[in-house]
Amino acid sequence: MLGHGAWYGGWCWEKVAQQLRAQGHTVSTPTCPGVGEQAHLLSKDISLTTYITSITNHILYQGVSDVILVGSGFAGVVISGVADRIPHLIHSLVFVDAMVLGSGQSVFEAQPAAITRQRQEQVRTQGKGVAIPAPPLKDYGKLDSEALAWVNKRLTPHPVGTYEEKLLLANPLGNGRPRIYVDCTASPFEPLVDVKKQLRAQAGWNWVELDTHHDPMITDPQALSSFLATV
Repeated sequence: MLGHGAWYGGWCWEKVAQQLRAQGHTVSTPTCPGVGEQAHLLSKDISLTTYITSITNHILYQGVSDVILVGSGFAGVVISGVADRIPHLIHSLVFVDAMVLGSGQSVFEAQPAAITRQRQEQVRTQGKGVAIPAPPLKDYGKLDSEALAWVNKRLTPHPVGTYEEKLLLANPLGNGRPRIYVDCTASPFEPLVDVKKQLRAQAGWNWVELDTHHDPMITDPQALSSFLATV
């Protein structure tokens, strides 16, 4: 199961999913409420719990088990919550340059305060108090014009409630399932710099470095799919 980050939907995994399916893997790429093709559901009521419940139900209704939960960026928080609820259906968790929270912490609390203040101001001035506007396309400068156009027409504002709500875990992170962290090292992603330093000092992680930029499902899908095929 491939989980999307902020401002995306399942669409962001298209190239990676195609390559994995061509190798015989079963892949699902659900979109959470309020973004992507679910953008019409955007509301202030969407929370982190909404996203965790959405992905949990997706797995339950698929009737699958032994699931490899892959979460990119913000989705690291979501897959943490999913594993806390249904560990018996999970094989392992793969955090792809992802946010990781301790129980009782929100994304707005975990990322640098200056970034949080900036995004909260954007919510107030551009997002109607409901959503964080998508980042500018210059952040994807490593993409060619065709890929940039593909991304640009699909990005959507992200429900701010998912960043405001604290993650509450009833069990240790991962709930006993193996945890892999894929550190994308080609360029630093500022919201995660301090988070990664803290995680590196923690036991229980299988740490992997990938020479790609943040969001490799978009910036380098071949490298990411090749790695995921080995998990």
